[in-house]
Amino acid sequence: MSVDSDCIHRLFERQVGPRGDAVAVVSGADRLTYRELELRANRLAHRLRALGVGPEVPVAVCVRRSTWLVVALLATLKAGGCYLPLDPAHPAERLAAMAADAGVRVLVGDGSADLDVEHVVAPDVADGPGTPPEVAGLAGDNLAYVMYTSGSTGRPKGVMVEHRNVLGLLAATRDLFGFVPRDVWTLFASAAFDVSVWEMWGALLHGCTLVIVPDEVKRSPEEFRDLLRAERVTVLNQTPAAFHRLVDLDTSGLAVRVVVFAGEELKFASLRPWFDRHGDRKPLLVNMYGITETTVHSTFRVVTAQDLGTAPGSMIGGALPTQSITLVEHEIHVGGTGVTRGYLGRPGLTAQRYLPDPDRPGRRVYRSGDTARAVGDDLQYTGRLDHQVKIRGHRIELGEVEAALRAHDGVKDAVVTALPDQSGDRRLVAYLLGEPAPDLREHLRRTLPEYMVPAVFVELDAFPLTANGKVDRAALPEPDGVRPDLAEPFAAPSTPLEKAIAEIWAEALWVDDIGLDDDFFDLGGQSLLATQVAATMRERLGVAASLRLLMDETTIRSCAKALERRS
Repeated sequence: MSVDSDCIHRLFERQVGPRGDAVAVVSGADRLTYRELELRANRLAHRLRALGVGPEVPVAVCVRRSTWLVVALLATLKAGGCYLPLDPAHPAERLAAMAADAGVRVLVGDGSADLDVEHVVAPDVADGPGTPPEVAGLAGDNLAYVMYTSGSTGRPKGVMVEHRNVLGLLAATRDLFGFVPRDVWTLFASAAFDVSVWEMWGALLHGCTLVIVPDEVKRSPEEFRDLLRAERVTVLNQTPAAFHRLVDLDTSGLAVRVVVFAGEELKFASLRPWFDRHGDRKPLLVNMYGITETTVHSTFRVVTAQDLGTAPGSMIGGALPTQSITLVEHEIHVGGTGVTRGYLGRPGLTAQRYLPDPDRPGRRVYRSGDTARAVGDDLQYTGRLDHQVKIRGHRIELGEVEAALRAHDGVKDAVVTALPDQSGDRRLVAYLLGEPAPDLREHLRRTLPEYMVPAVFVELDAFPLTANGKVDRAALPEPDGVRPDLAEPFAAPSTPLEKAIAEIWAEALWVDDIGLDDDFFDLGGQSLLATQVAATMRERLGVAASLRLLMDETTIRSCAKALERRS
């Protein structure tokens, strides 16, 4: 593998010869071999070339999770372009803003998004040449994708990632993990989340099988466990929060040989039940640290049972072989092949974050904003220099949420922070000055993805200040559990089942009194929290509660009636 001259799609094409009849991608009952994936991607790539796609040309890809999503991403690379992955679940305004910022003219879509672009192409092109198009001058330093991350000023920023950045990551990890064609990977992450790059191309460039996890299966730990068993998955990538939902299940019969943690801080103590049942050799558990600007992963550390008593849960290990890590006044600076080109259309911000590498003339390091301290040969993650947080693997600039809140007419000012809930997960809490209307949550949902909408709103007369006159975030009060101002009048639960459901919902939503007709999602609920609540209802009440039930029956009144009908 030549990191500087090769391209992602060319390495895929080299797998088609020896692995042509092997399964490349699985999505439910739909299975594509390497040869079939190559044929479909080539046909679409020729269509994109005819529309002017070539080196450095961005193509928006907004396709639901399916084999066609992989076809669309691969075809964009084969056409010489760079893909801009858009999650169909995100608000239309946000998708349109990212596409406009990137200067997109072509969208590969399946109808799940309506963008104002010159050309819209469906991924299922049924005719055209089945051979790869010729693209002159394409090399490893051309863009492979642009991925947007949360922006502190309220404007998401696009990170420009080159082919060589991705190939450097795979070159660094191939021997560490011993990937072989018989491995089966999952695509758990959204294509708009950088871990998907590792999952997708890690599988396909090693000749492995990639199993796309449907959204509804991602939300159900039992169904996800069953999928891992049925497809004999061997390489599993998870955020710690997602993996925690598997820990308490019967996971016998799994073929998983390695679990890679990424996306948020791993608390080693949370792995004790897993180690007690499985030991620490099979599967191997690996903690990896990285950021979009340095191409997914930069450090790695194998986690053992011994770590439960000797190491804190924030040990992130040492640099990958193709990366370098230095601490400058405790801030992590990342160098090496993973350092990306910079921020699209943001030269000033790029200059602030991408600095000359003092040890390698002509190269750069990335100022991560993360802090750490050296503990022997390991690094211990210690926090952030700014107000960025990670929740369930999602990178969130609190300033972007605050800007969205201030855009509402009733909000004079806003401060957002992240607080732990009873399960140890973190949720956003917004502190507000002013008199926001009950439509505030809906206002945010028009511009922010679900994971960036605060769970709780707290109205204050004034923010606590430090001696220097800045907001004292540490002095912000805990949420008081008062029911928010909702359109529905309060009606108290009366039956034993209604009261029991209300108690469980109140614990999860940080609201003391929940009315019969209060909507779960208007109270700050979201899909992952609904999954946890359904599990608690099954455990405590012995009822057939499911995620689908809570998505359909969003009030205590309707939920109780649905459960009574099933009993």
